[in-house]
Amino acid sequence: MAITPTKEQFQAFSHASRRGEVVMLNLLHFSGPDGNGSGERSGQGAYRDYGDQAVKMVEARGGRVLWMGRPEHVVIGDSDGDGWDLVVLVSYPSRSAFIDMVTSPQYQEAHKHRERGLDRTVLLACEPLTNELESRA
Repeated sequence: MAITPTKEQFQAFSHASRRGEVVMLNLLHFSGPDGNGSGERSGQGAYRDYGDQAVKMVEARGGRVLWMGRPEHVVIGDSDGDGWDLVVLVSYPSRSAFIDMVTSPQYQEAHKHRERGLDRTVLLACEPLTNELESRA
């Protein structure tokens, strides 16, 4: 499974016309205890190295980690295929803030830990529906 977006996925995200906050939903599954067979730290440890650096970069661009937790149970879905080790919600003030971060040399260096730490992931860019929910009330 891909750990980075395809060129087409990244272009579609970067060319979207909606402005304002974007919240990234991260579904993460760590690589095995040997860091994908490399003899290095565990996947979780490698991802922690990435996360420590990434949080600083997110905050430097006006973003923040909204929530992080471990999934307890698959209530609906495939218990094997939908098993994730960590779920993280990260808010960015704009798409451009996210793009600025992920294209920086500092991020590219940190991303090596992410690639080593994960064997699969899903990253969903989400838009807030606050106004829509308020109008239904």
